Amino acid sequence: MDIGKVISTQNGPSPSFFAFVISKSKRVSKDQFVRVNTEEGLMIAMVENVIKTNRYYANPETVVESDNLEQLFQVDEWEFLVAEAIPLGVISGNLTVRPTIPPSPGDVVEVVSEDVLSNFLGFNNTGLNIGDVIHHNVPVLLGLGKTFQKHLAILAMSGAGKSYLTSVLIEEVLSRSKKDGRVASVIFDVHGEYAGFAEKPPKKFKNFSDKVNSVIKIKIPVPELSAREISVFTTLTHVQIAELDKIIRELNGQIYDFKDLVSEVSSRSVPPKTKAALVRWLNGLHATGLFSSTEDLITKRPGEKEEHHKLIDLIKPGYMTVFDLSENIQKRVRDLIVLWLSRELFKLRRFEKIPPLVMFVEEAHNFIPEGASQADTPTLGIFQTIAREGRKFLCSLVIISQRPIKLSTTVLSQCNTHIIMRITNPYDLNHIGQSSEGVTNNTLKSLTSLQVGEALVVGEAVRYPVFLKVRERVSWEKKSSNMELQAIEFEAKSIKDEKIINDAKDAFL
Repeated sequence: MDIGKVISTQNGPSPSFFAFVISKSKRVSKDQFVRVNTEEGLMIAMVENVIKTNRYYANPETVVESDNLEQLFQVDEWEFLVAEAIPLGVISGNLTVRPTIPPSPGDVVEVVSEDVLSNFLGFNNTGLNIGDVIHHNVPVLLGLGKTFQKHLAILAMSGAGKSYLTSVLIEEVLSRSKKDGRVASVIFDVHGEYAGFAEKPPKKFKNFSDKVNSVIKIKIPVPELSAREISVFTTLTHVQIAELDKIIRELNGQIYDFKDLVSEVSSRSVPPKTKAALVRWLNGLHATGLFSSTEDLITKRPGEKEEHHKLIDLIKPGYMTVFDLSENIQKRVRDLIVLWLSRELFKLRRFEKIPPLVMFVEEAHNFIPEGASQADTPTLGIFQTIAREGRKFLCSLVIISQRPIKLSTTVLSQCNTHIIMRITNPYDLNHIGQSSEGVTNNTLKSLTSLQVGEALVVGEAVRYPVFLKVRERVSWEKKSSNMELQAIEFEAKSIKDEKIINDAKDAFL
């Protein structure tokens, strides 16, 4: 569809910029994709700005001194919309090349067809459908490997929709068929936002519960930990590690917990200062309640009995395990759980004992903060290792955070795809501009005006930056943030009126 013609300006046309006047009655929007036929081939460009001009209102003196311009002249006839566009690439045969020749003034500008735009942006027919390109009826189908293998970061301010987008991504991962390639997935769920996936939803939502387990309790097996691995959970010196290592070697094959290990340390001829420190640290770990003589991961569905598992048994192709950390309000306890799980999962994947794995890390700035010490945040080291080496072993990270500037630059720089939603903090914006390839200053400005559910995708998963509207989720959002619904449920429960509760859910869901 013809929407305008290229015009001459002081800055163009050039291989990196051109402007075009928008035809009367046609509509062109910022961030829309357009096409122009050039000598090199079919040029695809993105509209970066739209300007309204009128020669009668160009001179301030004329506007101020004349109160009746509209009566003296046909000013409406001289009002034009001008779009400023940035060429992205040129389709020449089966190749897409960098623009080197500008379009000519007078060249016709058209809307890009759906199939051409989909191919140009590198979408995959079997990809993850997370929404539609803004201003175009084109599904955003991101290739599984390109999206996850080199790690993904989802960045947004609170309330912009990052958890909703994450849920949509999880739906896509769980819905894949064997022939399209299925991966295993886990999520470290700090606020219990994803527990609903493991439960049977109301009828109007899609049921994923047969593919999801929600782990509510974890017992870490002490006999499987070496002295050096124990030192990761606490603060031990080289001398303390050496003494502990001797004792653990002698206990090889036996079943014991930290309380038993304390008894062993106390009964051995260990230097007094070393013994006192070991007893203190081991008692501290035992007091967390996380460690036991055997490994045990407990899952539970509403109305059903608890089930006990080994970690390796939960990680299967096409299945997801939710580690619900919402009941663990102590940071240290959460850190120890995530530390052990991430270390074990990476180890299992390195030895190919589990399928290719995607780890979703919610509130990632709490586990992978910039400038933190290993003692303050024990999870930092393992996630930095996975960020650097995980792609080789098909162990991928999805980093989800509302404070990009607080994230480890080591980890963020290894995320080759970024999905960015609304962000207004200038420090976060500056950090994103420095760490995300393909983000221009004008693009950064656009991030501040994105609506809830709108996002920008840049990096490995797409050939060019693209703005999208996240699709509606089909799964059940268990924890509602609707204040009216929560208030009604609370009062109805106090008087045990199930009808009020059910009527409220029908009204708000």
